[in-house]
Amino acid sequence: MGNIRAFRLSTDKGDFLVKPFSRRKTGPKLTTREQITRLSSYIQKLKESGYPHLPNWLVTKSGQYWVSHNGRPYYMTDWVEGSGIQSEEDYENLGRALATLHNNCKDSLPSMSRYTYKQTKLFKLQDQLFRLQLLTIRRNKSKGKWFREHGGLCIELANKSWSILRKPETKQIMEEEINHPALIHGDVTLPNIIIHPSRPFLIDWDLLRMGSTYYETAKTLLNTTNFDPANISALIKGYEQIKGLTPAERLLISAFFRLPVEAWRSARRIASGRRSPVFHILSRTWEKNLVPYDGWMNGHGNN
Repeated sequence: MGNIRAFRLSTDKGDFLVKPFSRRKTGPKLTTREQITRLSSYIQKLKESGYPHLPNWLVTKSGQYWVSHNGRPYYMTDWVEGSGIQSEEDYENLGRALATLHNNCKDSLPSMSRYTYKQTKLFKLQDQLFRLQLLTIRRNKSKGKWFREHGGLCIELANKSWSILRKPETKQIMEEEINHPALIHGDVTLPNIIIHPSRPFLIDWDLLRMGSTYYETAKTLLNTTNFDPANISALIKGYEQIKGLTPAERLLISAFFRLPVEAWRSARRIASGRRSPVFHILSRTWEKNLVPYDGWMNGHGNN
């Protein structure tokens, strides 16, 4: 089936989604079979808990959540009809769905690593690399102008985030994370959100794992809200209806939100002579991206 991501299967028993499992290329060094087995155990936990935003997963006669074809795992779920996210109400419902996931299965999960701290450490390395590459990238004939104009602000945004992450209250959250195990979806993007008349559904669960709920919340804001302050506020409002955030937790999310990750990613590709599709999006949306820093982030991130 080549590189097909997923397809719809229509039968006399209904319509289903069939998807080849996409293994994680980062994280623990697990085989594909080990990854799909771990994923299946988390899906089982979500089903047992009654998590309402997960499409129904079909199982084999032996109770397995996946089958192997030509050495590759495949899984099948019910097909969910619906639309894309469209309104502030949709964003509020998405926030509730995300918080419900982050609150789920806590009693049945083992203690976890300090995932937020590890993510911070990774981003610091990326920031350091960006600063080293910036002088060279600014000389690039086709893309250097953008980095000459905005590279300094990228550094300022990162510095602000690092100062937030050095605060005692945010450091304490990262230290205590091992006592609050949580599952994350791993890829909450617009294509993976289906607004059904009854409730929103999240699809494409290949990256389901234990991880940082704070980074996932910030990443979801970045990936889904189009940097619209009203959408951001609606999503956070819905999230907090299920899982309240302390001022320090809001600070932590704001620190991840403001990091210029797309600029770093673009810079790495440009510096290595590779094409950067992300850069074209970045250059078109940069000014719009800055609006929330003076809105939700300042309104809720300062003490």
